[in-house]
Amino acid sequence: MLRAFSAAALLLCAGLAAAQETGKLTVDIAAFNSEIELKPKIKAQLESGGLEWGAKDGLVVFTMVNKRFINFDIPNFTRYGTQQTVELPAGDYKITGIGLIPSTAFSPEKILNKGAYFNEGIMAFRIEPGQTVTLKVNPVIRKNATFFINYFMPEILVAVEQNGQTGAETSVVAKTDASTPWAGYTGPLKFTPVK
Repeated sequence: MLRAFSAAALLLCAGLAAAQETGKLTVDIAAFNSEIELKPKIKAQLESGGLEWGAKDGLVVFTMVNKRFINFDIPNFTRYGTQQTVELPAGDYKITGIGLIPSTAFSPEKILNKGAYFNEGIMAFRIEPGQTVTLKVNPVIRKNATFFINYFMPEILVAVEQNGQTGAETSVVAKTDASTPWAGYTGPLKFTPVK
């Protein structure tokens, strides 16, 4: 009986150790850049900005929408030209981008309904125990992205770097046919106040 108890205790300890295995995620944001010429005042404002993001439960979220409207922990603000590293449980992760095309409206809710959208699970990666995955983020205003030029909002290009290999860049906040409009989104990431 003692042997059986010892074996069970060893299995339990091994299971707890496996459950607690962690790795690291580094979000490395390049300096802001623009493919078009910007007025010095606008350029200075944009260059001093950064990105809000959070990571937990197998999900990394980048948001252009104010985090008070998001039902997800967004504790990180990383300035352009800097990087931030967090420790996370090992496992599979997906990236979701929450984008916004600014517009004029009489309330934040109307602005969100007109211009915000979700790009769910747009990229995926795996954090192995003891290893670091780096998200190389390139914030850029591009010549061929009309709404970004008009509203001076950068396109957020992300590439996953791990094991010495860097994948292709993908825009996580570009609005596409696959984007889910704010008004039509019923998932867990949109904060809905209790009425």
